[in-house]
Amino acid sequence: NLLPEVTCDVCFQLFYDPVTTPCQHTFCSKCLLRTLDHSPLCPLCREVLPGFAFYHDHPSNVILLNLLLALFPTQYAARKSSSLADDGLTSILENVPIFPCTLAFPNQPVSLNIFEPRYRLMIRRVLENGTNAFGMTLHPNPYTGEEIMYGTMLRVKRVQMNIDGTSGVDTVGTWRFQIVKRWWVDGYMVANLKRLNDYSLDNEARLNALPSPSNLSIDFIDSATTDELVERCLMFVRRMRTRLAPWVAHRMDAAYGPMPEDSGRLSFWMALVLPIDDYDKAKLLTLQSPHLRLQLVAHWVAALDKQGWWRNSGCVIM
Repeated sequence: NLLPEVTCDVCFQLFYDPVTTPCQHTFCSKCLLRTLDHSPLCPLCREVLPGFAFYHDHPSNVILLNLLLALFPTQYAARKSSSLADDGLTSILENVPIFPCTLAFPNQPVSLNIFEPRYRLMIRRVLENGTNAFGMTLHPNPYTGEEIMYGTMLRVKRVQMNIDGTSGVDTVGTWRFQIVKRWWVDGYMVANLKRLNDYSLDNEARLNALPSPSNLSIDFIDSATTDELVERCLMFVRRMRTRLAPWVAHRMDAAYGPMPEDSGRLSFWMALVLPIDDYDKAKLLTLQSPHLRLQLVAHWVAALDKQGWWRNSGCVIM
């Protein structure tokens, strides 16, 4: 007879992590947060509730929680398992939330302003299930309609919840992936992934078997060693700095950090500072050879030099 009294009026299941509002109505904490994604009103009496941030990590109703654990231990354990399943707590390569938004590379800081209800829910889930990570891809190409199947995993470093439910999220890129299978859960994309790691530069047989990343015919680039390609990138950056105003160069350093010495990271850093389309830059995500990535960057640099973009554009890099 008591069970109907401890049932949430949003999900119609036994309370899980119950939270009581100032208007004295009780809901599962996740149910309440999801309703606040769409409306600041109590789901029952329509009274205006405190802001979203008030209920983020809000203490449970301890008396009711102890009652549930004492009277309905089996049902409460089942609710906990169901809640974790809803959050997608599985392998780091399975059921991974995907946020199509912007281009991201490994080791790159990415700051986001999350305001859509579906992505507010996604961020809460990755924090609650302990992964603190989600995938980032570009939107489908607006010119070709091509779906983007490669991206970068982002690790959440800091979340600032705002009173209106939006949040500022600071992340950093970790590793690259290919989407193997995808579907949608509560409005956002979820996918099974294949992790992409770099090939060893010592494996020349594998490297030579890979195709050139560009159809541009520039003999030096296609036959250059990795060290020669790195030097070509260094020369470009030196030339770029001599043509930029000091404050622009300073802003570039602040935004992207110092030029990395590691050849595996250098190609991604170069892509960040080059004034080319993001969908072209995203081709680097598909290449598992640092050498081939540097080849592609060198082709971009050669094309920019041929266009004489230094003479025709000002501070395009920023």
